[in-house]
Amino acid sequence: MPESVQRLKEKYKGEWLAIEVTKEINGEPLEGELVARSKDRDQIWDKAPISKEKPIYIVFAGPPLKEGYAAAFK
Repeated sequence: MPESVQRLKEKYKGEWLAIEVTKEINGEPLEGELVARSKDRDQIWDKAPISKEKPIYIVFAGPPLKEGYAAAFK
C-alpha cells in the first residue's frame, strides 16, 4: 500500500530507501511503496529493482547534515 515519501523518510530515518513511485507532481515523488532499504549507500543500488517500467526513487532518509558539515561520495 502506498505511503507518502515524507512518512517513509520519517519511519526509516538514517537509512537509504528505494521507493517505487506511485504518485508524483512535476517530477517530485509524493507517494510510493518501499521496495528496499539499507544503512549502506552502495547496497541500496544492489537491492533496488531498477527497471524502465517502474520509477524508483532512491533517497537518504536523514538526518540532514549539521551546519558547517559537508558530505562527499565516491
